[in-house]
Amino acid sequence: MTTGENLLGVLLAPSGRTPRLTHVEHLPGRPGEPGAWPAWADPSLVRGYESLGVSLPWRHQVEAAESAWSGLHTVLATSTGSGKSLAYWLPALTSVRADAAAGLLDPGRIETTTRRGAVLYLSPTKALAADQRASLDALLAASGTGDVRVATCDGDTPFAERRWIRDHADVVLTNPDYLHFALLPQHRRWARLLANLRYVVVDECHAYRGVFGAHVSLVLRRLRRLAEHYAGAARVRPPGAPGLTFVLASATTADPAASAARLVGVDPGDVTAITADSSLAGRKTFALWQPPELPGRSPLDAAAALRSLDERTPGYAPNTSDAAEDRPQEDLEPVRRTATAEAADLLADLVSAGGRALAFTRSRHAAESVAERAREHLEEVAPGLGSRVAAYRGGYLPEERRALEQAIRAGEMRALATTNALELGMDISGLDAVLIAGWPGTRVSLWQQAGRAGRRGADGLVVFVAREDPLDQYVVHHPETVFGTPVEATVFDPANPYVLAPHLCAAAAELPLRTGDLPMFGEHVRELLDVLVARGALRQRPSGWYWTPEESAAHLTDLRGTGGSPVQVVETATGRLLGTVDAGNADQTVHPGAVYVHQGV
Repeated sequence: MTTGENLLGVLLAPSGRTPRLTHVEHLPGRPGEPGAWPAWADPSLVRGYESLGVSLPWRHQVEAAESAWSGLHTVLATSTGSGKSLAYWLPALTSVRADAAAGLLDPGRIETTTRRGAVLYLSPTKALAADQRASLDALLAASGTGDVRVATCDGDTPFAERRWIRDHADVVLTNPDYLHFALLPQHRRWARLLANLRYVVVDECHAYRGVFGAHVSLVLRRLRRLAEHYAGAARVRPPGAPGLTFVLASATTADPAASAARLVGVDPGDVTAITADSSLAGRKTFALWQPPELPGRSPLDAAAALRSLDERTPGYAPNTSDAAEDRPQEDLEPVRRTATAEAADLLADLVSAGGRALAFTRSRHAAESVAERAREHLEEVAPGLGSRVAAYRGGYLPEERRALEQAIRAGEMRALATTNALELGMDISGLDAVLIAGWPGTRVSLWQQAGRAGRRGADGLVVFVAREDPLDQYVVHHPETVFGTPVEATVFDPANPYVLAPHLCAAAAELPLRTGDLPMFGEHVRELLDVLVARGALRQRPSGWYWTPEESAAHLTDLRGTGGSPVQVVETATGRLLGTVDAGNADQTVHPGAVYVHQGV
């Protein structure tokens, strides 16, 4: 039982559930439109893709790969599961192998300096980088190529391994945090990579929004500046050869070319956007679901409770113009069942019917709660089945997350209750259904999460379960809010002076800022530099602006706004590291006396 309609029938089967379904949208499938392998594509890579089941690429993959191969900055903005990674790995790896074939480096030799092209892959999370590394290793193994050196480099990488990566790696997978705090400040150690950098891949670029997006945009501009500096000094590119090319992969967003251009700091006209999704897609059944009223509770009861609360308030005088939503509601009990409890029951029903599913929640605590409640229900129905449901969230140790990812891929785990940690493009196929417990914040995120259901052409079910708040309640009764409404643009402002100022300091610490560098950072940089000079952060000389303090300029910036390094959670009795908590949330989650839930324990 895998189709969306059948699984929805499973959820509606228990008595009294039908009224909870407020709307059903049937989204049609899409026939795939294959293209042809580009003539320039490395034959070994093509054979590798074919052996992995990709007989022909989709048309949008070919268009994006051709654009990137031509040296054009390219953004591919298509749906979840549309195969965006082929569009950047095919030109990037072909470029690396072409250099080897041209005799620029003997693959059997170990050298510290080479003119062989390099590739830098950036993802917003370590988990996604690890997933891409596994896929890349599988592709190269299937291709039978041993001359492409791939490495992951982040804060968890041992120092001895980092030295080898700096000297020898062709493809480096990392994240913006490592780029900002380690690679760029130590750029002289990375001179080989920067001088030969041919492609920069920015995966899931729609995740870079708000203040985080502004920070990452400026990190990428600093990367461009250093790459141009080292390429010019080494004269590694022959005349007419393509320069540094950015290839960005995004979910479907509004105006992806403008967002991509702002992210990397180029003119929108210099970015080619590929938005027509030609991949095979199955039908989706998308249900809007409102949890039931609690026994003995109703909106009328809530109004009566408000009146009772008002009457207990000193100095209260009746005012019929007061709106219920403007009154304090801290003392009120919820009217409806929580989305967390409802999602747990639905998840248990899906698993007991043989389905494989993800349940997205709004918090780490909610993910643990959904998983634990679903396990309890399943143990009552089929002892042993509860062990095939788990929570997945940030804060778990890397090895725990990798084990859960592998288990859900292999079918050993039937369902995961997760935060948005699984929203981004890790390859998890074969899922029948997705539950979304609470509005995820944007339509982009909603469709990213929904895209996990029925990947690779299969049908799927998506159920949005409303929380008891005005926004969610509005959505389930106004389906036009979701269906037929354009997704949002990715919004961030790299010109924000509070974001830009520390990055100017970091750029000056890397290499003195010259007048010719200023356009890369925006229109009003000169005024901000004057402020930084007046405050003593920078020193201006005829040759440019210099960073003179002894401390690291990179540490002026907290890219993610988390308040510092993660706090480790250690079991006192054994000394075992259980996980980590963001510094900004530590006071409310791991204070003395707090209950820290880890897989129901």
